[in-house]
Amino acid sequence: MRRLTLREVNEEHGGKLPPDAMFRADDEPDRPMPTSKPKRRTRSERFAVLNTFTDFALAGLTGAEVKVWLILFRDTKATGTARTGQADIARRAGLKPRMVRYALASLEAKGLVQVVRRGRLNSGPSTYRVHPAGSA
Repeated sequence: MRRLTLREVNEEHGGKLPPDAMFRADDEPDRPMPTSKPKRRTRSERFAVLNTFTDFALAGLTGAEVKVWLILFRDTKATGTARTGQADIARRAGLKPRMVRYALASLEAKGLVQVVRRGRLNSGPSTYRVHPAGSA
């Protein structure tokens, strides 16, 4: 939403306030509007990510890596990150926690997962960013 003064509306828009604008005082500095919440991905965008993963990355992964990537993809929020503990991933994937650690390290090396924040005891789970095609 643009913020225009009365003078700007008169000079640039013929005295009519555009639908994507609002008034501001003449002495008020023009500042950007606060950003809104992150936009939620649509169903077609999520399927596009899955299709890209399937076409470009799936063939070079082990079963454990695919399970871990899919769980993280499913847990991804509108912010683009997934916040999940390794023990929870292991439980849901039917894997040992050690295999989840190996799979996460391998996915990170292949560029399919980025660790945004490492979790610790009493500080919560790790935060991951999931990518559909690695940096291969």
